[in-house]
Amino acid sequence: MDPGAGSLSAEKMPQQNCDGADKEEPISTRKMVKEADDNILQQFEQAKDDDRNVPAEAAGPDVGCVSKSTGPPSVAFSQQSRQSRQRSDSADLQRRGCLRRCIWYHSQQPDSAIMLPYWLFAYCCQVVLTAGAFVFFLLLGTMLLLQSGSLQEVIVPYTANMTEKEFSIEKAFEDDVLVYYDLSLFANHKSFAESKDRRIAYTFLSAATCTHADSRSWVRLRRGVDTTFVTKVEAADGDDLIPCGLVSLSMFTDNFTFYQDTTAGWETLEANESDIALASDEEAYGKINSPLQGEERFYIEETGPKTQTWLTPSFFEHWKVWYRTPASPHVRNLWAVIKGGLPQGSYKVQFQENSQIWHDWGVAEKRLILAQRHGLGNRGALGAMGGGVRIRNVAAADVEGTIMYHPCPWALLQDCVLL
Repeated sequence: MDPGAGSLSAEKMPQQNCDGADKEEPISTRKMVKEADDNILQQFEQAKDDDRNVPAEAAGPDVGCVSKSTGPPSVAFSQQSRQSRQRSDSADLQRRGCLRRCIWYHSQQPDSAIMLPYWLFAYCCQVVLTAGAFVFFLLLGTMLLLQSGSLQEVIVPYTANMTEKEFSIEKAFEDDVLVYYDLSLFANHKSFAESKDRRIAYTFLSAATCTHADSRSWVRLRRGVDTTFVTKVEAADGDDLIPCGLVSLSMFTDNFTFYQDTTAGWETLEANESDIALASDEEAYGKINSPLQGEERFYIEETGPKTQTWLTPSFFEHWKVWYRTPASPHVRNLWAVIKGGLPQGSYKVQFQENSQIWHDWGVAEKRLILAQRHGLGNRGALGAMGGGVRIRNVAAADVEGTIMYHPCPWALLQDCVLL
């Protein structure tokens, strides 16, 4: 026997397992679809060859015409291929679980007939939108900065050793005058902002603790030189500081009286200290109950007996304003409102209470600010918003311009395909 023929016949022999059976390869869905498409293609090619071999006279008048039911041969092939895939997808879908069938069903979306969303990604449209957004935010930032510059404010700085200070108003306040106190204090520090009474300010997502600020002994240690505050705290029952925490312990207690210089002398101005807290604070601090008849202090009623606090009705509004710690390391809280505006002239403020403790805590200067009312806030808030909008505008325009004129910055690493 020829060895070459033997090796050739061995190559043609199918591989067998140990038991002599042919080795079978598992058939996947993709392979089934490919085989179906190959069969259809072979039938289509065979039909074309048969059409070429049949004479035109014997074929009759319909040879070469387009079928009314299936269209041209290429369309018929496409329809048959699509139907084959649909049958294969349907068979594969039946083998899937209920959840996978549901996901597959909702992922099959028809082609959109609305081209507007795609038009928005066109180059010309991107240029127009970018330019429009740039102009809009530029005008918005400029308007906010102009509004902040037009707001009138009178700043009265004072220190711990002052009893009164005169100041003047160059331009009259037409509307109500808001009186703020301003402190350079890191009141947004995490350890300070979380040092609150859990019975009052605790929520599901916030932390609250009164470590090292939960009793009167801590008040005497940290704020013993402020006799006025210590007297307020010790007037309540018990030996605990309620509400506790560093926020309550550092409560701002300065008190002021304003005077206007008139022909009859210094006339007292009425500063309304009520209704200075946010309306939502009524619900936020709803666990603090008003004093009962014959009592002077607020109380907290828990499962056991009620617990008396050191807060009084005349001081409660100021406490609610102070207890809402600021987001920035700068405290500017509303103290009172002077109704009806203030004319141009000379004024004076007397410090009925001017705590020395702030100087000991590193706040060398405190400030009183008289400002006009505005719907968007004070001058600092408007200036911050206007500057932030303009900075965002320039940065966004730079980024959008980079993306627009350099659509594929990684072109050196891979092929850049622009659609």
